Amino acid sequence: MKTFVTGLFSLLILVHAPAGFAEASQASASGPKEAPALKQGELRLRVDGLVCAFCAQGIRKKVAKLSFVDASKPQKGVTLDEKAGFIVLALKKGEPLAWPKLFEAVKAAGYEVSAGWTLVDGKPVRKRPGEKS
Repeated sequence: MKTFVTGLFSLLILVHAPAGFAEASQASASGPKEAPALKQGELRLRVDGLVCAFCAQGIRKKVAKLSFVDASKPQKGVTLDEKAGFIVLALKKGEPLAWPKLFEAVKAAGYEVSAGWTLVDGKPVRKRPGEKS
């Protein structure tokens, strides 16, 4: 009986596995997700490996503690879009933005930032980890 159950289980896996592989390849072939719109007073980060809402909570905890993040806003000022791989931060007015501290906080949560964007005088500015000011 044990052999029959094991064989049946293996057969079910083989029948359903190709469908799962096709869905995964279609998802990656569709390209990167669209970034949220950039607004004044916000900062957007592209985070590599951000795919799970539960895991992303660690990022919120680390980043919301930074002095330039407005934690009085909804979601402690840190909006996570794990499906698209982006984080949007609400920035405190008059508080200087410290890119290296931000990148370090995300790394401390177990993720890597590929790039960050914000508006300075209405113009988009992009920063990457390790990039000089």
